Amino acid sequence: MKNKQIVSMAALIAASLSAAHAQTITAWNFENLTTATNLAPAASTGVGTASDLGMGVYPTPAVGNNTPDVLLGKSSDTGANGNANTSLTWRIRATGGTGVNAANGWSSSAPIGTQGAMFGASTVGYGGSLQVSFDWYATTQGEANLQLLYTTDGSTFQNIALTLGGSDAGLVVVNNSTPGNTVVGSYVRDNVLLNGSPAGQGWFTGLTATINDPNAANDPNFAIEMVNASTGADDVSTAGTALNNSSGNWRFDNVVIQVAPEPTTLALAGLGGLAALVAVRRRK
Repeated sequence: MKNKQIVSMAALIAASLSAAHAQTITAWNFENLTTATNLAPAASTGVGTASDLGMGVYPTPAVGNNTPDVLLGKSSDTGANGNANTSLTWRIRATGGTGVNAANGWSSSAPIGTQGAMFGASTVGYGGSLQVSFDWYATTQGEANLQLLYTTDGSTFQNIALTLGGSDAGLVVVNNSTPGNTVVGSYVRDNVLLNGSPAGQGWFTGLTATINDPNAANDPNFAIEMVNASTGADDVSTAGTALNNSSGNWRFDNVVIQVAPEPTTLALAGLGGLAALVAVRRRK
């Protein structure tokens, strides 16, 4: 009987911690949209702006037309970790014009941090730390190295480390300190060897970062970017080969900007559950 009560109290503590969840400011799950070319998908929760970056700029080998689109995922879009996303997602790419097929926009000649996507949301009225999270998919020929940036003024961007979620096999967080063809700072790499070969394409869920910069609170210009962390010779595909500059793309889903839960809130929730547990044990 005592074990059952302890288990019940443990469940209560877990529920209390879950109840102290973050408050969503703006989110994009793309389910409010239709499958079509979409350069600025509307937020599904709150108000925000979204735009792709660096497509239709660099020759791959021809300069393509900027055509990011909302599309329905397929069960076959899985990789080494077995994850699939069959909901609506946002694909970042360019496409060729008449008679031009190889012009998908992704290029190893693009400077670091110039290709990917940006999501912005005003945090006016919200104090404390912010938490951002998203799901990311890279195709077999998609760029393997992604970094997360944030801005508080709309022009100066800062690198911030990502924390991996529970379904990110094949992905690794890297901290680079050597200047060159890869960002000095933190990024994630999707070409980790699994079962003797690079992880390749796949959905990586729940990539998360907490932003403690006080300038990010009550900020009308807050935005994040998920962009290429490498260029030139360091710009490799998820297959572990040099970027072919003619195919591959990234996709995003469940992009969320929210207020991070206060540590004191979590601690009090846990202590409340612990106190209840102690009370039960004393009565016994």
